[in-house]
Amino acid sequence: MEIQESSPCHFKLWSELELHEFSDRFVIKPVESPDQGFSLSRFDGNIEQLDGDLGNTSGKVSTIYGVAGTIRLLAGLHVLVITSRKEVGTFLGYPVYRVMSMKFLSCNEASKFLTNQEKKDESYFMTLLKVVESTMGLYYSYDTDITLNLQRRFKLADGWMSKPIWKQADPRFVWNRNILEELIEKKVDGFIIPLIQGNILDLDSCHHAAL
Repeated sequence: MEIQESSPCHFKLWSELELHEFSDRFVIKPVESPDQGFSLSRFDGNIEQLDGDLGNTSGKVSTIYGVAGTIRLLAGLHVLVITSRKEVGTFLGYPVYRVMSMKFLSCNEASKFLTNQEKKDESYFMTLLKVVESTMGLYYSYDTDITLNLQRRFKLADGWMSKPIWKQADPRFVWNRNILEELIEKKVDGFIIPLIQGNILDLDSCHHAAL
């Protein structure tokens, strides 16, 4: 059963992003609205919202499909981005995607100032990030929260769908809830994707597509 939300408006995440890689920073901005977005210092991971002017545009450009969170280690910030996805069904009439691949953008140029022991620790932590990158069975939607079942959704107040999707989601079922905090603090709501882990067949009203 496909049910479109009755609210006159609902929050939607940016579904396709440009990743610009410069020597001093990463820039992430929506394909649909390139004057919006944010930058990340490659030295320490400081996040700043764009002012509309990229300045130097000679950096490498690639397409990503979402920002899944940040992890701060000794030398700086590491930003987890979705590099490929596959549509696998619908929930309440909205597309649901499976994460096919992810990678960390490392903003840790400050690592050159670490002590030898800190460098060893940082190297160990980096191996753990590789494990996170390879996590399987993650799903999400740009258009709607997929953590709540139909019964709970019908009890929500009018206007609930106008809230950022991370605010709509039940944190108990958000796989990446602990690594969204820095993005939430920076108020980049249109980029914050709650992921759930599990079998997509468990989703109510999800029409499973061939994997």
